[in-house]
Amino acid sequence: MLWKNRTFLLLMTGEVVAGAGIWIFILANLQFMQGLIPSDTLKAFVLMSGLAVSILLSPKAGVIIDTYDKRKVLIISSWVRCISPVLMLPAIAYDSLIWMIIALIVMQSSAAFYFPTLQSSLPAILTKDELLKANSAYLNISTLSRIFGTAAGGILVAAFSLSQLYLFSLVAYVVLAGITFFVQIPHVQQSQQREKIEFREVLTASRKDPAIFVGLINSGLITLFLGGVNLMILNFSSIQGEPQLMGWIFAAEGISILIGGLLAKRWIGGRNLVSSSTLMLFFFAVSQFGMTFVDNKVMVLASFAFFGFIVAFFFPVTTTIFQKRLPQNQHGRFFSFKSMLDRSFFFLALAITGASLDLLGLSLYLICLATVTLFAGIFTYMYSKKHKLDVRSSDESPAAA
Repeated sequence: MLWKNRTFLLLMTGEVVAGAGIWIFILANLQFMQGLIPSDTLKAFVLMSGLAVSILLSPKAGVIIDTYDKRKVLIISSWVRCISPVLMLPAIAYDSLIWMIIALIVMQSSAAFYFPTLQSSLPAILTKDELLKANSAYLNISTLSRIFGTAAGGILVAAFSLSQLYLFSLVAYVVLAGITFFVQIPHVQQSQQREKIEFREVLTASRKDPAIFVGLINSGLITLFLGGVNLMILNFSSIQGEPQLMGWIFAAEGISILIGGLLAKRWIGGRNLVSSSTLMLFFFAVSQFGMTFVDNKVMVLASFAFFGFIVAFFFPVTTTIFQKRLPQNQHGRFFSFKSMLDRSFFFLALAITGASLDLLGLSLYLICLATVTLFAGIFTYMYSKKHKLDVRSSDESPAAA
């Protein structure tokens, strides 16, 4: 049983603790920059500094995750994360952006190792039939930690000093590091391969197994939307003249993710995961078309709720495809590469969204996004039918055999 698996339970408990600490850390960073940097563009560049370093580290991180004991990688990366809030104390004392950038680099460097290790550990501790349910649970718990972390951070920002906020974050990270000592992850023996995964290798893997190619296209497209969604939510709030609308949108999306996560395993069941992920692109397009009614609060909230509901199905499904189609000794490198791709997409999404909102406006930009999503769904559906792609949560993966 999934929840009787001690290591899985510990990892998910750590996810709640880590998520709360991360969001308190993020809100404290925003509060710290508010008084030092008047320009939003400069704030973005400061926050992107850590992401840039994590992108560069991801290929090497993947090789290390596949080569060494995953438990040790989790422990070391968890303790390294504890350094980042400590580095913010001199940043506060000297009003120093340099110290903050160093703290962000340490934080994102830790994340470049920790999260791909966690994702690649699930197939090692669970049966193949449990992966879809486990990935759904992971998404739900991540959503809960985001909701709890932002709520707690908002309260703490008003009630405590910045130094105290970073200490709260430090406590959360120390608890996480302590939890990781008790996890047990079987070590998959790695061959003499030491090459770093690169884009051309992912293309090679895609040619060998087109299901991975479809999963990368589908997840990449939705990641591009998510990368710019905060800018769009700010625009919704500005257009309707209601600052509180941002909170309502996040709440509607988050609650829908939780509800969808509870139903994902039951509704997907033994269905073809590749076809399911492609079908979800059509639903994503519907939600994006609904968002084009930018001055209608009910339509906007309903569309984001629908979007969140589909997200609860989509990411567990695509993650399960990757986990089942790749052998375990490649999971670390693949998920590190995917993490690098996701971060790169976020960079690209911010630039595209900002420029498009200025040139096209929110409604027209959403129409363009929905149209692209719709055509991508048609393409991946035809591609999957042509190659007769069939991956199910209960079957044995050819790649892992």
